[in-house]
Amino acid sequence: MLILGIIIIIVSLYLLYLKYRVVFTGEKCKGKIIGIVDQNAGYTVGGVFVKKHAYIIKIKNKKYYTAHGCILLSLGKRKIGKEIFVFKNEKYGKEVFKCFDFRIEIVTFLTFLSGVFLIYESLQ
Repeated sequence: MLILGIIIIIVSLYLLYLKYRVVFTGEKCKGKIIGIVDQNAGYTVGGVFVKKHAYIIKIKNKKYYTAHGCILLSLGKRKIGKEIFVFKNEKYGKEVFKCFDFRIEIVTFLTFLSGVFLIYESLQ
């Protein structure tokens, strides 16, 4: 249980690293949402790849994809044509992070707490 807790904490910190390497070293840009595309989310459930609905952002005639998808496709389609602020860094590819989206932090916090709980339970 102790080793599993340590692994879970490391994974949660890695999730934060993936976002903040772009946020801290990237450039804050204003982009326009021009569409939604289905992409692989990077993990599988029951052997099936999970899809996400990522926004296509246009910044200075270049297309980028948001790192997080929209939760509900019907609500995401309402945002097409609106401008948003994103962080981008060319050396990390075509993914951008929305400035005011805290979903990764929430998932990381919950994962971190579960790791701490496992470590606490294994030490008792």
